Amino acid sequence: MRPYPIGNGTVSPRIPREVAALLDALQLGGASTDALLGLDDAEWRRLLEFCDLAHLALPLSQTNTSGFPDWVVNRLQQNVADNTQRFERVKAAYIEAVSAMARAGASHVVLKGFTQIPDYVGEPRHRSQSDIDVYCPPGHLQRAQSALMKIGYGPVERSDFHADHLPTLSRPGAWKWRGNAYDPEMPPGIELHFCFWNPRVSLIEIPEAERFWERRVIRRLGTMEFCSLHPVDQLGYFALHILRGVLKADWVIHHVLELATFLHNRTRDVEFWSQWHDTHSMKLRKMEAVAFGLAHSWFSCSLPEVVRGEIDHLPPGQQRWLKRFGGAPLEAMFRHNKDGRLLQLLLTQSRTSRQSVLRRVLIPARVPGLDAPNIRIRYRRVLEGGNSNRLVLYAKFLARSAMANAAANLSFLLHGASLWCSTRALTAQFWTFLAVCFFLTSGCPSTSSFSISS
Repeated sequence: MRPYPIGNGTVSPRIPREVAALLDALQLGGASTDALLGLDDAEWRRLLEFCDLAHLALPLSQTNTSGFPDWVVNRLQQNVADNTQRFERVKAAYIEAVSAMARAGASHVVLKGFTQIPDYVGEPRHRSQSDIDVYCPPGHLQRAQSALMKIGYGPVERSDFHADHLPTLSRPGAWKWRGNAYDPEMPPGIELHFCFWNPRVSLIEIPEAERFWERRVIRRLGTMEFCSLHPVDQLGYFALHILRGVLKADWVIHHVLELATFLHNRTRDVEFWSQWHDTHSMKLRKMEAVAFGLAHSWFSCSLPEVVRGEIDHLPPGQQRWLKRFGGAPLEAMFRHNKDGRLLQLLLTQSRTSRQSVLRRVLIPARVPGLDAPNIRIRYRRVLEGGNSNRLVLYAKFLARSAMANAAANLSFLLHGASLWCSTRALTAQFWTFLAVCFFLTSGCPSTSSFSISS
């Protein structure tokens, strides 16, 4: 992999050539498919596999496909056709679930998914959705879970400290994965969220996020009615969701594209942006502005003047992070890095919180067990071939994780020192503590090396 300038050229992440070509085609200002037209069949196959994992095949289908290989065009058209049917299944599952929750007296709002239509994605068939995400306020969460379990849903995973929701609920059935990420028969899961922002995990307090519930609204999509966040709060929640993903090195590229689309399409909506500015506090707007900055640099979207002003007035450290490490979340899809944690250090408000961030980044945490599913997964891809012996696979996993973690820790320290020197935002004693942590823990695997998010 080599660096490729993307978007407005402010970041040049180290990503595969075919992915850089995809990003060129998805630009909201100055899009070009020229680089895609230069791909050979092997590169196209790698790109389509990546698009399935990154939820970008449907956006790719909406670009100018003239000159693409016929088999690629046919594949993308089939993806759209399958996803059109799949949305009907998602809609039916939601209507049934919300009816059950209503009978149990469990209130909720829907998050992400089909609530992104039409401002973030034009049509439901052009957005993939695996799970239905809903938020339930305190006192309603267990009622909702019990109601869903009564109609056949059950947990399919164990609790995760880093999750903002209960274990995903799904119905047992005969469906099996057949390699189609848009399979109309794939049963949708349901995730019950208990917060809009998790300060226990992020170590960043945003109590204002809990007020999103108070401003909820009723919306309609076709004949379906649902409870959603107010538009300004939906934007706020979505920006925070992206920020959360950046901090934990999750794949956020499709979310950033949707955010860029919203900013681009609503640039001249003066009334909306005035309401957004008056509703959200300065602290919350600055948090959102980091995500807005990524959207602008990755996809060349237009920016409302008020948003541009928020980005321009970010603290120096955060501005430097956007300019120097704004491509890190893209690189993290192919090469482990912890540059998102540098942003977390800049966003935390207390010395205690910063030290907690450092401990989580550098000091080994719980190592996955011998039978953990992510032993066979790397960068969302199942490792094929090789020895089938569990102990051999586990030993290889530990060695691979240790090497990746040591390299990421060293990079984290060097990048952090560089960022500190350019902003003087953190004390010398702070970075001394960081260096000591590194030399005590270098080479040890930590959960940050192998966490996989859906």
